[in-house]
Amino acid sequence: MTGVDLLSDTTYCEQAVRQLDQLLGDMNQFPVKRTQIYGLRQIARQEPREVQRFANHQRERAQRKQKNASENTKPRYQPEIDFWALVADLCSNSSSNWSVEEEGHTHLPEELQNIPARRKGMSHEEQRYLNELKRHRRELLEQWTNEHIPAFFERFCTHALYRLGKQKNSEKE
Repeated sequence: MTGVDLLSDTTYCEQAVRQLDQLLGDMNQFPVKRTQIYGLRQIARQEPREVQRFANHQRERAQRKQKNASENTKPRYQPEIDFWALVADLCSNSSSNWSVEEEGHTHLPEELQNIPARRKGMSHEEQRYLNELKRHRRELLEQWTNEHIPAFFERFCTHALYRLGKQKNSEKE
């Protein structure tokens, strides 16, 4: 499997910039506070498997605020909801076209990428072998997540802070 450093300098940097810039476009107001970005980066470093849960929790909080807001302030919560949905999707692909998990699948050894399904008539030995392959794939992907989520979100948060700083500078002008 490909090393963290190489992907961090290439794929993760490119994806972080592309995904965030695509979401933000030329938005005038950054959708989350600086402290939330620092929190995201801290969770990614210390508990990489919790990033998706954290993002979903933040999205749900924003959705509750939106639900309780007056009709003319409801739209202001949508960018925050979209931001946290993107963060969750970037961990494990559910609706975006790229995720750290999907990247991990592409770097698995070939024999672990397309494990055949169980079928009737398989011997116990064949079933045991398939189970062993699945277990090994699960372990590799878990290791991948623990190593690569922090690397990706370091790039993502750095670009988010850059975009936030650009916004602050343009407000001063």
